[in-house]
Amino acid sequence: MAELPSGTVTFLFTDIEGSTRLLARLRDRYADVLGEHQRLLRVAFDRHGGHEVGTEGDSLFMAFPRARSAVAAAVAAQRALACQRWPEGVDLRVRMGIHTGEAGLWDGDYVGLDVHRAARICSAGHGGQMLISRSTHELVADELPADVALRDIGRHRLKGLDRPEHLFQIVAGDLPADFPPPLAIAPVRAGGVGILPPSPNRTIGRSDDVRAIAERFDRGDVRLLTLTGPGGVGKTRLALEAARAVEADFDHGARFVTLAAVRRAEEVPSAIVQQLAVLPLSGESPEQAATRYLSAKRLLLVVDNFEHVLAAASFIGALLEDCAALTVLATSREPLRLYLEQRYHVSPLAVPEVGPIPAHALGAVEAVALFAERARAQDARFDLDESNAAAVVEICRHVDGLPLAIELAAARSALLSPTEIANRLDAELGALGAGPRDAPARQQTLRATIDWSFDLLSDAEKECFARFAVFAGGATVQAAEAITAASLDTLEHLAAKSLLVRSERLDASTRLLMLETIRAYATERFAFAPDDDAVRERHYRHYLALARRHATERALWGAHRNEHLARLDAEIGNFDEALRWAVAQPSAEQALTLADAFAEYWEARNRPADAVTWIDQALGKAGADAYPAPCVHLLGIKAVALWSLGRLAEQPAVWAEAEAIARALGDPAILSRTLQPRVTGEALAGRMSVAEALADDGLRCAMTAADDWTIAMAAFANAMAAPTIVEIRERVDRAATLLADVGNVYQLAGLLASAAYGALGSSSDRDAKELIERAIPVARQLDDPSIWVLLHGNLGLAELLTGDRYAASAAFRDQLALCRELVARPFVSEGLRGLAAVAAIRGDLERAARLVGASNAHRYDQPYETVEARLDVAFFDTARTRAGDDNWHAGVRRGATLSFEDAIDYALEEPPVKGRCRPST
Repeated sequence: MAELPSGTVTFLFTDIEGSTRLLARLRDRYADVLGEHQRLLRVAFDRHGGHEVGTEGDSLFMAFPRARSAVAAAVAAQRALACQRWPEGVDLRVRMGIHTGEAGLWDGDYVGLDVHRAARICSAGHGGQMLISRSTHELVADELPADVALRDIGRHRLKGLDRPEHLFQIVAGDLPADFPPPLAIAPVRAGGVGILPPSPNRTIGRSDDVRAIAERFDRGDVRLLTLTGPGGVGKTRLALEAARAVEADFDHGARFVTLAAVRRAEEVPSAIVQQLAVLPLSGESPEQAATRYLSAKRLLLVVDNFEHVLAAASFIGALLEDCAALTVLATSREPLRLYLEQRYHVSPLAVPEVGPIPAHALGAVEAVALFAERARAQDARFDLDESNAAAVVEICRHVDGLPLAIELAAARSALLSPTEIANRLDAELGALGAGPRDAPARQQTLRATIDWSFDLLSDAEKECFARFAVFAGGATVQAAEAITAASLDTLEHLAAKSLLVRSERLDASTRLLMLETIRAYATERFAFAPDDDAVRERHYRHYLALARRHATERALWGAHRNEHLARLDAEIGNFDEALRWAVAQPSAEQALTLADAFAEYWEARNRPADAVTWIDQALGKAGADAYPAPCVHLLGIKAVALWSLGRLAEQPAVWAEAEAIARALGDPAILSRTLQPRVTGEALAGRMSVAEALADDGLRCAMTAADDWTIAMAAFANAMAAPTIVEIRERVDRAATLLADVGNVYQLAGLLASAAYGALGSSSDRDAKELIERAIPVARQLDDPSIWVLLHGNLGLAELLTGDRYAASAAFRDQLALCRELVARPFVSEGLRGLAAVAAIRGDLERAARLVGASNAHRYDQPYETVEARLDVAFFDTARTRAGDDNWHAGVRRGATLSFEDAIDYALEEPPVKGRCRPST
């Protein structure tokens, strides 16, 4: 055996977390797992110059002559363990503790306090965690590997050691880094009471909160810190974890008092005295006994569950005044409102961001990690994978990351799959079930938790709370006041009690929100309110007025378009809620009126499915034909939405119905606007004489109406019907001037981009490029992706037909990427065909044929156009001849089987060709 290092030595201890459970689970196979774990560790430690001092059970004791070697060895060993596939899905986690000190050698073994300190540091860690002492930190801080860092996790009192140890965690980029506070143990107190109670299971996702709270106390100026937040957010658990992290900094440690069972504020002093086991002296009141006991100690007092006895807050204030070394950490659903009080709002756990996330990455998201661990406690077979990840994410998002709700949902895992749990959450609050029998009664169901908060409200607060359920996605303070008829003070009280959440938007306006679980409870209360329909009508009228300000053509098509869209975006949930109520009314008037006012938003935000759904419901109401003006407008919006959805075959009937109603109505402005969108469709179909007749009719009606906005739009349509390139130039210039004069920036960009396509159809490719160049700066002002879909496609065609395949490829790739993002079906055929032409030029005939087949399959009933005919002649006729008809048609058939997503993926899968830069979006 090699001679052990002497002098200043770095000691490393390892230990398997939960080894007893592993033994019970693996039985005969445990020995194999233990042996393989030891082999991996020994290889890593030996490679970095480690000397094995001894082994006991599942622990290893190593000595290193240099501290940095010990750190490198620990990281290498954890990486080796992480890469190993263990039997039966075992997640083997090893904690490691490192300390540098001096120890004497006696009979081939180390002796001394530093050895014990290293062992205790290891015991304080969690599985997978690597902890080091301050002495080791001082030696390695300046010479760490590039991918390794050290995280300060504070001072902790370790079992059997008098002096607290300042601990640091080794963090490596590819290894787990978030762990609960160390398993430090405070010294036994006199009387042995008031010790912090243990957590029933592992705390997940609160390490940053614990660190932030500890930093507050480290500053030394915090005497009273109140953790606030809604019921079920985990205030008690966080208070205990934070107290454990800092209790070593208090000479007399930390004590815990719960007020859950206290019914009256005057009982609080007695509860504190009883739970701290203070024996009152003869004639001494509970207040005096508590003050006498606490004034003699430098102590952290955790007072849990204060919200229902707030009148006793003055007693806490008196204690802090009379006990100079006392610090209080309180939990309450609303602040204590004391002069010394500082507040820390406890938020729900982080939930996954919107968008697909691989299952293997979800485990790092706090809410998901909590669900997975608690579900595994119910069903040991549970594993987070691709089959259930989406459902788990849905559950976590649905309950807004509220820990109690997640734990109650996970408790159903013994019977239901995550998908079944997620489906039931939409139906009922009770689907979350019940928690452990030994939990406080108020936390055994989510309903009981919110009942506890609701019962503490005043009558005015209860009324406002129930009425606030009408809001979907929250409300501005002004909207909340107007619709709930509550005072500003009442709203402020509900926010203070954590039943409303306050957030600030970028425009600095305050918005009030309800967590979805709390809103579900409020909705139940609201359903029995005698004035619920009156509240819903006020809600409807408020958002109708908002739509009439922000969702008009002049608002959404002007220079300030994005400001109006942002205002509408924030209220989309409320608009949907108001529409649901309106559709449920006996008369068609409310549904038609709100849909008519809001319809332009669906087009502006590329939400065609929403448009068709709501418009069909409104138009389908009995008596809708009594309101012809909104019917005409909604039919026009529906026709455009059908085109966006690829349902072009349905358009002619919708246009015909709209035109018939408009002509019967006799309003020239309405008729002009009804005819205008049809002009583009007829022109694209090659029916130029029909398009020109419609455009002329629309222009005459606009002139009769004498409205500048309508005239400018009619001039736009007139330009789309221009039969020659000379007419295109003249009409586009005239329409562009009119649109600019009325501030219609959106249609100005659309005019120039669409006219470019008309120029391509007339074989005037240079004119097309000039029009696109004029459109680009206008499109940049708008920052609207739907305009860029059109522009990129037309630019790609122009570059292709003028011989620059590099620029064409870049433009078509950009177009297809946007098509995928926006699900813009009508444009995907163009982008696929453009890249097919690029492939044909490059000589990749198989690829060209497949892309042509995919393009054909995704035409969505669009007519064969002049520009397509030009591409066939210029690129595909020759390509087909070179490939041979049989090979070409076989490739086309293969391409025709590709779905919308697969076709785009196939088109974009190879790297883009290099060429000159395309215009930036």
